[in-house]
Amino acid sequence: MAWKKNVWLLSLLAALLLVLAACSDDSEETGSTDSGNDTSDESSNEESDGEVYTYDFFDASGPGEDINTSETKLGKMFEEETGVNFDIEHIVGDVNQKIGTMIASGEYPTLLNAEQSTDAVIDAGGFIPLNDLIKEHAPNLYKMYEQYWELMKRDDGNIYVISSGAPHGYRKPANLNQGAWWIKRDVLKELGYPEPKTLEEYFNIIEEYTASNPQIDGADTIGFTALTHDWRFFALSNQPMHLAGYPNDGGALIDMETREAEVYGDKEITQRWLKKLNEVNDKGLFDQEAFTQNYDEYLAKITSGRVVGFFDYRWQAAQALNTLEEDDDPYNDYMGFPVVFDEDTKDQYLDPIGFTASPGMGITVGTPEEDQIRIIKYLDHIAKEETQKLITWGIEGETYEVDDNGRYYRTKEQIDETSKTEFRDEFGFSYFEWGWPRMNGEYEDGNAVEPPKQEEVASLMYDEGDKEFLESYEIKTFTGLFSEPDARPWYPAYDAPIETGSEAQLYEQQLDDLMKRKFPEIIFADPGEFDAQWKAYKDEFSGLPSDAYEKVITEFVQNKAELVEGSAE
Repeated sequence: MAWKKNVWLLSLLAALLLVLAACSDDSEETGSTDSGNDTSDESSNEESDGEVYTYDFFDASGPGEDINTSETKLGKMFEEETGVNFDIEHIVGDVNQKIGTMIASGEYPTLLNAEQSTDAVIDAGGFIPLNDLIKEHAPNLYKMYEQYWELMKRDDGNIYVISSGAPHGYRKPANLNQGAWWIKRDVLKELGYPEPKTLEEYFNIIEEYTASNPQIDGADTIGFTALTHDWRFFALSNQPMHLAGYPNDGGALIDMETREAEVYGDKEITQRWLKKLNEVNDKGLFDQEAFTQNYDEYLAKITSGRVVGFFDYRWQAAQALNTLEEDDDPYNDYMGFPVVFDEDTKDQYLDPIGFTASPGMGITVGTPEEDQIRIIKYLDHIAKEETQKLITWGIEGETYEVDDNGRYYRTKEQIDETSKTEFRDEFGFSYFEWGWPRMNGEYEDGNAVEPPKQEEVASLMYDEGDKEFLESYEIKTFTGLFSEPDARPWYPAYDAPIETGSEAQLYEQQLDDLMKRKFPEIIFADPGEFDAQWKAYKDEFSGLPSDAYEKVITEFVQNKAELVEGSAE
């Protein structure tokens, strides 16, 4: 399924039984309670009352260090310019349970990113409408999202969340941030730099290496592991879609001509993929802890260097991959490949231009009007192009330079420095470059929003270890083996709002439960029992309300494509 999912009804019922340890929706104000701000069209809080206002921001997008934004260089600058900062709390444990507790209690942090539980918070009335706030107090924010304004609205016409990533043009990335089939570089070097194009070739590499290297650094070699923990199960369940040559549209394949959605959980591509994993397991190459390890254990396992290969989205495995990149051994790193079932299939791992209306950050109910205005003005300040450049490029002369033609670039020293986790945390890149209002693509002056997509930066990003592999595979960047994405005006389909309690939402819940229960049984089964296990799974699948889900996704895809194509005319 897609990475965005809803809080399910069962989760909400369970949450009602928990101790209501929710976050407070009261803002912590330092100093006077008098707002001291007018409510005119000012684009930020420059004319503040001199007080600093601190608000709670709960971020369910992933684990991280809880911090006040003013403790970073960027956050301190923004505080001085707006009079606002945020105490950021990151998710620990089960997202659905945490958000379900908030919904059950009706108590929320002032600013909330509920991730896959966004629809449930909206359905519960947890967010305030932002339409008027943005139009009256946030001209920069409106400008950034203007072309996507209608897409941001829910069925009631209201906008409740601001997502990160408003496309303004397309730039092919130099390095992967999306899905790929990763193999440890040491493996590729030892085997003469093979290039796996099909799933069969991919696992042949793993099998050959593991046979001659049963241990790595004294620990048993793990041929292939998978991320299955909690809502991240999609890293496993999405694989058939990608192997068949589709981008990440979530739980359905979208026909390019008819723009109709079709679920694939019971289709031949899923059977083919599960059968391969069953064979891989029978050869002793599949991680026996794949269905019991949590997210942190999965990352630690990759960081250990014991894993030969895995499939995942680079952004999701970034903590482990970044750690490996920062050590002195280039062969500990991983290289991603666009693996498909059949060699004549065109891969679609790189995302096309696409706008997601959710998840995103929203202001919660109970927030006083004066605080709503301060927060939206803060987000408006974030949306200014000069602030966006601070968030993505940093400070001229410190983290990037500008040539005589106005082109932005980084020196090798700046690239090295801005790649270090400690520097990124202290500067604020780690906290501001995603999750908040953000452009992607190009700025008005033609510079790429993201430095790695700027040719002048990409050419210097690679060290000698990187260049060894680029030269061996005869590519200039690590996306050189990947196909350009085909245009899909609806992309991504997983952004479709799913009403809590609807048949479509019931299908998502029941399929998730079914996959988490049956996939381990299918993969770990004796090969002679595979057909029976598959049939048992497929029989249960046939009882799910998939038609209702396909109908919702199809309507969303066709309506969104019509809106996008209409706005382009």
